[in-house]
Amino acid sequence: MKRVIVTGANGFVGSNIVSALTQDAWLVSALDREFDNPAVATWNHDRVERVRTSCADMPSIPADALVHAAFVTARPEERGESPEDNLRANIEPLLQVMEYAKAEGIYRSVFISSSAVFRHTPATPVDEMRPPNPLGVYGVAKTMMEHTVDSMRHLHGCDMVCARLGGVYGSYEYSRSTRPKLSMVAQMMQDALSKGEIVVSTPAEVRQWTLAADIGRAIAALLGADSLNHSLYNLASGERKSDLAIARMIQGLVEGLRLHLPSANEAPARSSAKLGWLDNSRLRRDTGYDDWTAMSQDTLATVLASLAVQVSDA
Repeated sequence: MKRVIVTGANGFVGSNIVSALTQDAWLVSALDREFDNPAVATWNHDRVERVRTSCADMPSIPADALVHAAFVTARPEERGESPEDNLRANIEPLLQVMEYAKAEGIYRSVFISSSAVFRHTPATPVDEMRPPNPLGVYGVAKTMMEHTVDSMRHLHGCDMVCARLGGVYGSYEYSRSTRPKLSMVAQMMQDALSKGEIVVSTPAEVRQWTLAADIGRAIAALLGADSLNHSLYNLASGERKSDLAIARMIQGLVEGLRLHLPSANEAPARSSAKLGWLDNSRLRRDTGYDDWTAMSQDTLATVLASLAVQVSDA
């Protein structure tokens, strides 16, 4: 059985990746500074070893692959640091993990990127050929990651790739110092559970969403592919839902939940969506993966149950 190292395993996306990889018959060395996410209790512990460490001090672990999911999404002001230090907090671990993979002889590594590399795109499918145009330190860091992985892939002759994510929702998404801002879906659910009301500022806004568990399964497909022809793959379902449609599905799960919609007299809220949606054709061609879970009241019910634990403990 093959072994994979996952950094940032205690986080939202990282914990879902760990779960999916154990279900795909991988042994997982889960690395993070702490393991306080309730998702940890759901892992198959016969296949997961937890290692408390930082990217700067990773122990030697015989492994066949590596997934780097440790990243700081918090803005500089949220961490009380300069933009330069905020950028450094992501770029230095990236280089440390790359050097580690090379020193340990790990041939295939997957680095988690984000649609934050785009400040805005047209309302069309966005493939991997569109040049990034980031705005903000996080987007710049992800853009640097994509370019660095592409270069190191050729310089070192190893199979390094980036997996670019769009909007992700799923179980065990919690606010923490490195990722204080929740997805819109999780924020709606928290408001539903704690306030009994969801404010839907942009009800007609349509956004792309991918279930976090599917991200883990797509990562497994990347790790298991015989060969990967590119350094960058979009990992996104292609499914789009309006904010109002999502709020109404949540309303069907929480008794007495109120939806607050803009009145005819209110000025419409400014859109925060990037409009375009990530095209997953390259992933499908190179790995055959196309098993995306449609957002439904059933999938949202599972997510809501995982978030309710945090709200009840607050």
